[in-house]
Amino acid sequence: MRVRLRFFAALRERMGARAERSVEPGTTVGALWRALVAERPELAATRVRFAVNETYVEPSHRLADGDEVAFFPPVSGGA
Repeated sequence: MRVRLRFFAALRERMGARAERSVEPGTTVGALWRALVAERPELAATRVRFAVNETYVEPSHRLADGDEVAFFPPVSGGA
């Protein structure tokens, strides 16, 4: 099955804004992230949040064909 990937903030600089990827049925968001880290070890130290189809999800969330998966570092700050 195919999923669309989107990267934000510093991840966008390393990975580009968008990509598409084939994954096996039953793949979780966490497993997809680990596969990306295996391909790009410099990402290992990066903390990320996940969203699928514009909804925050846990790493255990199972992907479906056509999902859009967003990866972004946690946002913090204030005034």
